[in-house]
Amino acid sequence: MSFFLECCCQNATDARRAEASGASRIELCEQLPLDGLTPTDENILDTLAAVRIPVNVLVRCRAGSFVYSREEVDTMAHDIERICQLTVVAPDGDVRHVNAVVVGALTPEGDVDCEAMRQLIGAAGTLPVTFHRAFDVCHHPLQAYDDIASLGIARLLTSGHAPSAVEGCGLLAELVKKSQHGAGPVILAGGGIRPHNIAPLAAATAATEFHSSCLEGWGEIN
Repeated sequence: MSFFLECCCQNATDARRAEASGASRIELCEQLPLDGLTPTDENILDTLAAVRIPVNVLVRCRAGSFVYSREEVDTMAHDIERICQLTVVAPDGDVRHVNAVVVGALTPEGDVDCEAMRQLIGAAGTLPVTFHRAFDVCHHPLQAYDDIASLGIARLLTSGHAPSAVEGCGLLAELVKKSQHGAGPVILAGGGIRPHNIAPLAAATAATEFHSSCLEGWGEIN
């Protein structure tokens, strides 16, 4: 069985390893121990030039909660606008650019901050947007899913509102079903995804896309 795998990487070296091991897409960020921060422009350009598979870029201006001030939302919107304009001519002569941006914002009450998200989505222009695992700390996941769907977001990265996707497989299955029967975002299952558990998780949830920070060991399952 073949799976669509997105690998979380911190630089071009990571991205090359992930691509060589069978990854279908890269999510680029920095400071993974802080759950990821916006990478530098230089890092983005180096990574775009290093791989042939699509590169999505996380935009997160600081560590900590996903409740942002107006100034922080403005900063991330400006970062997105700049990142969307980055292009690089790769060694093979292809002109490459960022494939999508990955963002997420919540209100102090734990709901999706739709006002902030509309600003960030607007900054992305025609690029698709993934809502990241801020979803997994929202207070009402099914309402949050509906809010995310109403915003026209392309993908939702989630562990099923649990510490890991295996533990959250029940909600993941429900979200996948909602996505498949409506116009909602594609469910990107993440959180502890490894070569040994991806097949049973796919069977349990019907998810078709998976996200992992494990860079190697995927070749035998693709």
